[in-house]
Amino acid sequence: MAEAGRPRQARVTGALLAATLSELAENGYEKTTIAAIAARARTSKQAVYRRYADKEALIAAAVEQALVTANPGPPQRGSVAEDLRLCLLNSVKALQETPLGGAIRALVPYRQRPGLAAVLAEAEEGRRLVLRQIFLATPFEADMETRIDLLLGLIYFRLLIRGQDVTEGDIETAIYLVLGLVAPRDPAAFQGLPGM
Repeated sequence: MAEAGRPRQARVTGALLAATLSELAENGYEKTTIAAIAARARTSKQAVYRRYADKEALIAAAVEQALVTANPGPPQRGSVAEDLRLCLLNSVKALQETPLGGAIRALVPYRQRPGLAAVLAEAEEGRRLVLRQIFLATPFEADMETRIDLLLGLIYFRLLIRGQDVTEGDIETAIYLVLGLVAPRDPAAFQGLPGM
């Protein structure tokens, strides 16, 4: 008889996690409340507290679940550039086309809170691990951490700081520049660096 309640429990939990991301994306961390999340999920505050200790724990669970869903798969090993393109497009799609992007943007000022810091750090490490797997055993393995910083930096800066969309063309340009597959353009004669 206990089995009959589980599908409903899973639906309520899923609704709470989705409602949390939407509330956070629309209203920010401070204005997101348990009551608003429960109302959006069409359940009660008691249902929230049966599952999560507080708002921070609920937000951490919602972000964690969304990031797991958005994680790219392992590299296909056909082409470094293509593997990077697929991985980064997956990240951009999750951050641009779902409430996850707005939720992450709302959490940037609160990323040091213990419950949130662990989830965000784990998600970042997971994303970097996939990118390391793409670079390993290729001619681009040298300075791979800097290459990863540059690629992720484009996405994070544009989406999370400036609130601008990242296009597939932006990603492809960044990949080609980071991999050194495009010769730099010289719009003006080289004048040397200041002080040289």
